[in-house]
Amino acid sequence: MNGFSPQSHLLLVILTPLIGAVVAWLLGSRGLSAVRQSAAVTSLATLFLAGWLVLRYLGDGAAAAGIPYARVEVPWLTGGLFDVRLALGLDGLSLWMFALSALLSVTAVFVSWEAVTERAVGFYSLLLVLEAAMLGVFAARDVLLFYVFFEFTLVPLFFLIGIWGHEERRKAAVKFFVYTLAGSLLTFLGLLAIVLWNTSQTGTVTFDIESLTDATLAHPLPLAAEMAIFLALLAGFAVKVPIVPLHTWLPLAHVEAPTGGSVDLAGVLLKIGIYGFLRFSMPMLPEATAIAAPWLFALGVVGILYGALVALVQTDLKRLVAYSSVSHMGYVVMGLFALTPVAVEGANLQLVNHGLASAGLFAIVGMLYERFHTRSIANLGGVATKAPWLAVFFLLFTFSSIGLPGLNGFVGEFMILAGSFQRAWSGVSPAWQTFYLTLSLLAVVGVVLGAWYMLQAVQRVFFGPSREPPRGAGHGHAAGHGHGHSHGHGQGLADPADRCDIRWHEVMALAPLAVFVLWIGLAPSTFLAPVAPAVRATTDAAAGAFAARMAVAPATDIVSEPSASPPLAAAP
Repeated sequence: MNGFSPQSHLLLVILTPLIGAVVAWLLGSRGLSAVRQSAAVTSLATLFLAGWLVLRYLGDGAAAAGIPYARVEVPWLTGGLFDVRLALGLDGLSLWMFALSALLSVTAVFVSWEAVTERAVGFYSLLLVLEAAMLGVFAARDVLLFYVFFEFTLVPLFFLIGIWGHEERRKAAVKFFVYTLAGSLLTFLGLLAIVLWNTSQTGTVTFDIESLTDATLAHPLPLAAEMAIFLALLAGFAVKVPIVPLHTWLPLAHVEAPTGGSVDLAGVLLKIGIYGFLRFSMPMLPEATAIAAPWLFALGVVGILYGALVALVQTDLKRLVAYSSVSHMGYVVMGLFALTPVAVEGANLQLVNHGLASAGLFAIVGMLYERFHTRSIANLGGVATKAPWLAVFFLLFTFSSIGLPGLNGFVGEFMILAGSFQRAWSGVSPAWQTFYLTLSLLAVVGVVLGAWYMLQAVQRVFFGPSREPPRGAGHGHAAGHGHGHSHGHGQGLADPADRCDIRWHEVMALAPLAVFVLWIGLAPSTFLAPVAPAVRATTDAAAGAFAARMAVAPATDIVSEPSASPPLAAAP
């Protein structure tokens, strides 16, 4: 075991899903059972390897010192002007998202166990390819690999939605692909501009993320160029989050996606945008981040309230959870751009918290659909009497989503709100103090609205009068049936055998998520302490630039020339 290097270990984690996809494809001739069993074994093996790698990371002294762990470098274009090396590695920013990608892939496989029976070879192969791409995004240590993996996540999800989705699957797949591809192309142009600036200052072409970060701090870009690049990066990252008003692709993609696709989309893929802000925008473009921070903070609050109010009027349970996701990602945006240590650390933790809760909720909505062939809240009721364990899990993830004390969601939201109020009282002018205080109070209103729409849905679906969907409820958008699922259109009432309580593969999908919901809620320092130094170091430059601006600028002059304060000035 000691001869198994961390570098080899990291490569094995990323390659295992790709190998599993090939195996699943080759086993296609042996039938559905062989294919899904091979996918389950692959996802569980990947999770085991990823968990083992996280334990090695936490036990390594170099990781605690902020040095990238298990760094792998492959020379690609070296000599003369070029020093391009494809690199992989883990640090505090990527550690938990890397692990979450492996965990939710297990959930995606098991939640699809009986939901997908047609073209299962292609489905499970694409699901495993998507897992490898997600792992690669968070392990990439150079711009080229990050962009390749970033784009590659689009391809399998496009086909998963377009082939195995519901009635409007093709429209949803195209809209998802066009939105995210257009944004990511602008992001790549922004990253390329940073590379060219570094080349002009150092005389060497490199795509290494650490080298580019150090170079932009040592040789800051002109403010106009920095703002232009920031906006280019914002285009791709904001669509991915998504930040309102660039969110319109998300509810449709969630509603039309197969359940396994929704789990990965909500749990991991939405987080890549926030990760991009942390990895590139904040450390490399601190002055532009400081200028844009108040307005992105405000957009985060707008997203909280908009998503919550729209969720309140939904009649489709899956669409309700989709708009809930828009609302809760608003808290992450708000925390990130509060630029206080507490809020930023809370936002980083909330990425994991939201991934666990939203994946669990989407998974259970899919399980309910398999039983009753409808997602219409009006056609469901008294489900807790038929499936009490499903009700228990749904309540747990609901309480996590609305921030019940003792569960993971409370920790993240409390830190974000505390850090946001701290921003209102930390070295800002009276006008900006009013700005931040008002928005922070509105975010608290969002917490109340979140509890309202989620608990109302729980009461109607699980604890209201017992109802069965009427005959023919399988028709129509709200009760639309996914192409490739095991039930036919228009079946209406579920078969008695389908109304049983939780099945073994559903326990495999939900139980690991429930464990971490409780673990993070009861012992958050286990997850905060290992990554806090990396998160704070990433935001130091932007926080310092923000503090310097706010100390000298009135509310109407936030876009003035950059201050002379050093970029690494301490945050207030």
